[in-house]
Amino acid sequence: MRHPLALIALLSLCICLPVQAQQPTEPTGAHATPCIGLVLGGGGARGAAHIGVLQVLEREHIPICRIAGTSMGSIVGGMYAAGYKPLELQDIITTLDWNELFSDDPAREEMPMRRKDADFRYLLNFEVGYKNGHIITPAGVVQGQKLLLLLRRLLISTWNVHDFDQLSIPFRAVATDIVAGKPVVFGSGDLAVSIRSSMSVPGAFAPTNVDGQLLVDGGLMDNVPIDVVRNMGAQRLIVVNVGSPLLEREQLSNPVAVLNQMVSALMEEKTRRQLDTLGPDDILITPPLGNMSAAEFNKGAQAIAIGRAAAEAALPRLRALSVGPEQWAQYEAQHRKRDFDPGLVAFLKVDSSHTDTAQYVDERLAKDVGKPFDPNQLDTQIGSIYGRGNYQQIDYRLQQDDDQRGLLIIPRDKPWGPVYGKLGFELNDDFAGRSEYLISGEVNATNMNSLGAEWRSTAWAGRIGGLASEFYQPFWQGAGGYIMPYALIRNEEFPVFTPDANQQLAEYRIKRRYLGLESGWSPMTNWRISAAIQRGRDSGDLRIGSPTEFPASETSEYSMAKVTLLWDNLDNAQFPTKGARASLDYEWYRPWLGGNSTADVARLYADWVPDFGLADTRYHLLLGIHAASTLNNPNNQQFFETQTFIGGFLNLSGLPERSLYGDQSVLGRAVLYRRTGQMDALFSTPIYVGASVEAGNTWDSKSQVHLDSLLYAGSLFLGIQTPLGPLFFGYGYAQGGHNSVYLTFGSLLRPSP
Repeated sequence: MRHPLALIALLSLCICLPVQAQQPTEPTGAHATPCIGLVLGGGGARGAAHIGVLQVLEREHIPICRIAGTSMGSIVGGMYAAGYKPLELQDIITTLDWNELFSDDPAREEMPMRRKDADFRYLLNFEVGYKNGHIITPAGVVQGQKLLLLLRRLLISTWNVHDFDQLSIPFRAVATDIVAGKPVVFGSGDLAVSIRSSMSVPGAFAPTNVDGQLLVDGGLMDNVPIDVVRNMGAQRLIVVNVGSPLLEREQLSNPVAVLNQMVSALMEEKTRRQLDTLGPDDILITPPLGNMSAAEFNKGAQAIAIGRAAAEAALPRLRALSVGPEQWAQYEAQHRKRDFDPGLVAFLKVDSSHTDTAQYVDERLAKDVGKPFDPNQLDTQIGSIYGRGNYQQIDYRLQQDDDQRGLLIIPRDKPWGPVYGKLGFELNDDFAGRSEYLISGEVNATNMNSLGAEWRSTAWAGRIGGLASEFYQPFWQGAGGYIMPYALIRNEEFPVFTPDANQQLAEYRIKRRYLGLESGWSPMTNWRISAAIQRGRDSGDLRIGSPTEFPASETSEYSMAKVTLLWDNLDNAQFPTKGARASLDYEWYRPWLGGNSTADVARLYADWVPDFGLADTRYHLLLGIHAASTLNNPNNQQFFETQTFIGGFLNLSGLPERSLYGDQSVLGRAVLYRRTGQMDALFSTPIYVGASVEAGNTWDSKSQVHLDSLLYAGSLFLGIQTPLGPLFFGYGYAQGGHNSVYLTFGSLLRPSP
């Protein structure tokens, strides 16, 4: 029995020997290079350090044959796998406007005029929805619209790559299924969507929905995906860990910090378990990023330099993985972006499975069929559509249909709609015994038909009480035209002062009621022409004080036709840095439809912020002229609709709000303001200090208008861009010894609600 056993043992040894000889060994020559896997961990802005590491790897001719990344690591890793060079990645990371990227809306200049109008309704920038009997809020502060379009544009050469092993370097992106609580590894599918899913930081970015899975940031489950690269077949690993350190004890001073620490501790424990699996031949690089925040994207260049220095510190071990010139030339020939010919857009399809306005989107983009594909122009056009405010996301994909290539547009309506609500608040206190408040609420029912109709209703309480409603129906190709019936019932409190505004004589309650129909055309996002007819009634009731010759002290019936030309290319409605908003109105009041008033009124409201092209972009100058004139009033009849009211902060500062009124008015102003603090911080609170000089007055008739009767005023103020809207604290002084202290919300342009 011993001989057969010995024979079996000998045969087993002979069989094992060749098998062991086939196992990976250390490289002894050009033909024995192991497969080097690169692991790029998540860390938000800290992940820019990955680019510095890649710069050293390329300089030292170290070829990468497998890559896996999480969150920011998936962006850098995915783009490197798609053929981008480290210097290209550095240029992208350091030149991106991250504040703009993390805002879903397009630049204000590109928004439709209707959205621009909404900037002056004093509503908070928080929206809730109503659907199926429930109030719903957005799943993230940022929906990731611009981020997805950026990834789509940067990775456009991979549009027909569905297997990530077919990239120049096989790649994996790691996300988390937030429902199942498990990691999801993308090795195929849509590369841009996979990367976007990998960095959906919960609460900040909305989750993505891929094949029925609700996906968030992969860092929750696998922030340094060492196991993923090993499963891809890598033999030697280079691991870059850029995770944020845990907070110190003294930093845990609020519930948010404690909650963040809890999540970070769980991620740190998972990461430590992964790092403990590294072998002696694997290389761990931990760039010393210190306390750099994951949100400090403005420090990209600094993070890249730190990553480069950390890789250079590991050169004694890294150089063992270098290859010769011939092998490196072969690697570089393979590691490049795929050829991409834009070609013509042969067809356009709109996916209607997630929207009720497919026809509207199709009409806006149909003109691109037959033209060369231009991703930059398409981004702008999609941004303009998205700017309506009714979509969670609008994506696109190139499609091949036989020998033709076209576009598939994928709009998704907001899942917390189609009925949305917002609240607004305005406070004005001159700390001299007079304060006013205004609370407003708005409900907007959107996408009421395939052309994108909206029904918006607004309610006020406070110094204004009432309701307004309008039905907005866009039409024409490109939806440049619209028709809008509207109605309003509103009561307003108006103080009446002596001509010198030194003493309040009375307070009236003005009751306004009207119905109207407006039609307009906006061929471009910066201007609109409109015409309206309106039938209304004004009346004034004395509430406090003695009767005066206030124009609305009696009921007035009127019928009015109006033409308006509006231009608006301001980059920001609260604290603009460039652009202008100008409105020119002409109103005809005639005894039509039962009206009893006759008058013509012209109004000009213009505010301009010139772009001086200065190196210091902290300083800005707002120049404004507001003027109105009743041109034709044969019976010298005064009624509320023809009046203009002036007074208050930046409208002759120092005078009480709306203390001057008349059929003739003019106001000129210059407002200089300076932004303080760190300009390039991503999540900063802009604070402005400013001053104004103002001149203006109102008169009852044109014969009273004289330059020597102008009143002069000025102000000093502090403005803060709060989550509730712009908050102003200021002091105003007007000719005649009038002065006031103001605490108020609203736009720097100070339009009336």
